[in-house]
Amino acid sequence: MTACNLGEEEIEFPVEVHFRIVCVSSMEVSAHVMVAADELGLAEKLLTGNESSSGKYLSYQLSTVVDSKEEMHTIDQTFRAVEGVKMVL
Repeated sequence: MTACNLGEEEIEFPVEVHFRIVCVSSMEVSAHVMVAADELGLAEKLLTGNESSSGKYLSYQLSTVVDSKEEMHTIDQTFRAVEGVKMVL
């Protein structure tokens, strides 16, 4: 078990983390998000979330256990690198 300080909180690993990926609502962007999840070995954990009232944005939810700060950062950066992803929370 390892620990990491993020801000004022100390996180002990492994820990379950929850990501919300907000992207432009299009088949192409959705396909790229799915490919990114597959490359991370997390495709089966990626769930479709909500669509904005205008239909312009779509969210995905992902919950997984990570073993380190680096793994958490890799997941975050992989989704942020997908064109059409607006934010990863």
